[in-house]
Amino acid sequence: MARRRNSMSKPIKDASSPGDALLSEAHRLRHFVVLVEERHYGNAAERLGMDQPALSRSIVRLEQAVGAQLLVRSARSIALTPAGEIFEKDARALIAQAQLSSSVVRRVQDGEIGNLRLGFTPVAMFWALPDAVRQLRVRYPDIRILMQEAQSYEHVEHLREGSIDVAFVNGDVLNKGEFQTLVLERARVLAAVPASWPIAKSKRLRLIDLSDQPFIIVPKETSPTTHQATLAACRAAGFVPTIVPGDNTEVLSRLGMVASGFGVMLTSEYTRALPVEGVVYIPVTDLPEYLHWQLVMAWDPRAETTAVRALADICASIPKSRIKRAAWRGGHPSAAG
Repeated sequence: MARRRNSMSKPIKDASSPGDALLSEAHRLRHFVVLVEERHYGNAAERLGMDQPALSRSIVRLEQAVGAQLLVRSARSIALTPAGEIFEKDARALIAQAQLSSSVVRRVQDGEIGNLRLGFTPVAMFWALPDAVRQLRVRYPDIRILMQEAQSYEHVEHLREGSIDVAFVNGDVLNKGEFQTLVLERARVLAAVPASWPIAKSKRLRLIDLSDQPFIIVPKETSPTTHQATLAACRAAGFVPTIVPGDNTEVLSRLGMVASGFGVMLTSEYTRALPVEGVVYIPVTDLPEYLHWQLVMAWDPRAETTAVRALADICASIPKSRIKRAAWRGGHPSAAG
């Protein structure tokens, strides 16, 4: 009895198209174009950094992939066939497209093209952040900058999640060593008091002078470092502050409560630029250094791109006094203190 042939042992016919085959031979396109330019195998091989037999084999395989003879070979030179003349134009276009695509991919990988997701707090806008962003857009016009406003503690979570690329935040909310950071500005902390209160007439204060006043403090959940530092400074001055209840997350909300007479608050000098009537800002002479505020640019170094590095360079070049000038220009008479 004749043995039945296993159908699985039959060779499978190659169903790929000439175009598919050509994609697998893409590196040979350059061999072909250089050979056409040189019109000589020896010269082309030298230019390509390969030996002549290898170049000959490469061209033969390219012709097999295309399914047509591209060159007429003679002892001294080569000439294009009619099919070769058409193919040369396509080959050059394919090479140019491949180079362009490769360049675009590299630029996307490096962050020179694509989206830059930037988180910021309101105070950063009173610094030179708008100018820094404008400079970055001029330098990298193909980057789409997506700006998102939120509180500092929220931006830290966004950085951890990878939903933003860089954040401009209060340095107190950052854990040491967790992110790459650039300190952009340091500022004094002032007492913000209701303009209608007698204490508002003071030129300067000690922290103990506020011991009888209710305090409006950033919630512990929002900024545990700032919250604890404020309480520690008060205890060091000799009193435990009475805290006004409420979810006072937003700085404008806290300033509004000050203006309404609910209490006093400690805040950075840059909040003078915020448009809140009925608040007076007074220097506090004995605040500990750890209470002084700083604006920080933070990003994950593992996800650093060319655009992030460029933005850091731009920000580092901005004078430290820039934020103060912006704040003083934006202040109104009742906020001048």
